[in-house]
Amino acid sequence: MTADDEDELDTAFELLADRRRRAVVTVLRTAPRGALELPALVDAVATECEADPDAFASTLHHNHLPKLDDAGVVEFDREEGVVSYDSHPLVERCLDVAQSYRSDQWMRGPSKPESE
Repeated sequence: MTADDEDELDTAFELLADRRRRAVVTVLRTAPRGALELPALVDAVATECEADPDAFASTLHHNHLPKLDDAGVVEFDREEGVVSYDSHPLVERCLDVAQSYRSDQWMRGPSKPESE
């Protein structure tokens, strides 16, 4: 693996380390044409993260979306109020691993031995 590959992996992990940014990409990857208007995205991500949409909107707009946009993971058109996602292979693989982690049986904890 080259230094550039390692840097790209570091960036992907840094971006996806925050569950709200993972939720943004997860919501957009299932949206029609990979795009949503900002209010719909706020509502969907707030629901995914069990957060208050009103409190979450500012953080999403000023923090999470600019980070994802700067990294080239999403396109955040501030004038149109639209956020779009076009499949990013490394991000896709990371999200697939995260989904697998959440859904695997071993995540439910070790089974307790039955009493004899």
